[in-house]
Amino acid sequence: MTNGVQNLTSIDGATPQGELVAAHWARLSLTVDGAMQALLSKGIAPEQATADDLHGMDMLHMGGLAATDTLADMAGIRPGQQVLDVGAGVGGPARRIAHKYGTKVWGVELGASIHQTAVALTALVRLQDQVQFKRGSALALPFPDGMFDVVVMQHVAMQIAEKAQLFGECVRVLNRQGVLALHEIFAGEGGPPLSPLAWATDPAMSSLETLEECEKRLAHLGLRAGEFMDRSAEGQQYHLANIKAMQQALAQQEGTQGRSVEATKVRLQTATSMERNLRERRLKVGMIVYRKAHDGNAAQPLAATDALRR
Repeated sequence: MTNGVQNLTSIDGATPQGELVAAHWARLSLTVDGAMQALLSKGIAPEQATADDLHGMDMLHMGGLAATDTLADMAGIRPGQQVLDVGAGVGGPARRIAHKYGTKVWGVELGASIHQTAVALTALVRLQDQVQFKRGSALALPFPDGMFDVVVMQHVAMQIAEKAQLFGECVRVLNRQGVLALHEIFAGEGGPPLSPLAWATDPAMSSLETLEECEKRLAHLGLRAGEFMDRSAEGQQYHLANIKAMQQALAQQEGTQGRSVEATKVRLQTATSMERNLRERRLKVGMIVYRKAHDGNAAQPLAATDALRR
């Protein structure tokens, strides 16, 4: 890293925005040492830890573990499938999906230190045969065409400007019956979002679009949309609970969820702003499942029950 920005020039698809975003999350993400200390504080010997023991700290998206489970159920993930988690972070969702649903999961992550943490934590909980990670960009996914049954993204697209390229890559690596499951943040109708945002302390790091813009883009790529599940109210409550926990920890000069005091202070500022943005409808968060269409009518919506049944 140089001046807080990671050198990603050797990564296909890396952009200046991606470098800023990777450096941002490197400062705020869980580390292996932080995870070890958090486990020990709970009376859990690290060598005996399971994926479940990590899930209180290894997911940063709104809703945490419950949100990942809901998205996986909406996508109809089942044993034996090949799943890709784009923007995998330190690997919490990938480990959860592999462990709960009996799938093979790949994760792709741009940041070097975050990727290393994902690999190490997966080995710690003995899931390396089911979950593997590659360092790479979402704009040039390091996988062959048609490799995956399901591609999952949670809170990724809002920090990538090249959305046509991003979603084009997701569609490319899906097989003919493939499913794209999104848990994403969109621009709301309440006006421009207030800073700081969880993913952007600099405006150059943010690339929000509306849900309607996203749906048009994906219809053009040949995907049929399921029903959008708005989780903005739940996201607001998630931030309120985190704000309270972080305030209590900082009052004792402690961090939360295996993170440092400094990282917790930054996360408190962004959580406070995110809660207001959701409350004022400046942001919208929700889940939607898309499927490859082969009937020549890509824009035809699927009923919510159909999306959940498959």
